[in-house]
Amino acid sequence: MNLIELCRRAWQQLLPSPCLWCSLPVRQHHFMLCEACRSALPDFPYALCHFNLLFLPAVSAGLGQTDFQHLLSLSWYQQPYQYWISRWKFQQDPFAGLLLQQEFSALLQRYQQQHPLPDAITYVPMATSRERQRGFNQARLLAESAARTLQLPLLHCLERSRFTRPQLGLTRQQRLLNLQQAFRVTTAAPLPKHLALVDDVVTTGSTANQLCRLLKRHGVQQISLWTLAVTPTEHHSSV
Repeated sequence: MNLIELCRRAWQQLLPSPCLWCSLPVRQHHFMLCEACRSALPDFPYALCHFNLLFLPAVSAGLGQTDFQHLLSLSWYQQPYQYWISRWKFQQDPFAGLLLQQEFSALLQRYQQQHPLPDAITYVPMATSRERQRGFNQARLLAESAARTLQLPLLHCLERSRFTRPQLGLTRQQRLLNLQQAFRVTTAAPLPKHLALVDDVVTTGSTANQLCRLLKRHGVQQISLWTLAVTPTEHHSSV
């Protein structure tokens, strides 16, 4: 254990940090949540779907036909994840971002015990102007965290070819029109046969499907979509 880690533990014992949900003291310095809140986090029934959410009717019904073969997410887009994702993306809260990356990495560690890993990881690109305004691309940070956790290559092989409207609030048809010819592959090198594509939230799957079709035209055969949350359809919004 290095000196920095010892100092962190000592500081946590003297002045415990508050839980990011209930604000009670967190006794384990490397966690952002207290034990009670961590144990109460919502989760998908992965034992019932073999770590592929596309096998859950409530999920697949909202996505329809997908161009990715596998879906992995922490939870439905609901509280408390909805709060933390919003805090991270729109208020640049670094602690919410760190918490989400920790939970994402923990899910991937469970996943790798059950499934073969992809050859590499990539992520949904953000428009340069929007990334400059926000200061970061949350999908890229999640992908970097995943690559470290799983010790896989991270490919910076996608970019936006034109500016698009934010997808939030658009219908499925509007999302499809908004994304036409919106992306391009930036490398001439052969891409791996199996890629994981990382994004923060999947709603209709329009963005992921566009990127999957593009990647498949460049030789990728299998794509796993990894996200923080899945937006429920109206029929399942109370789930």
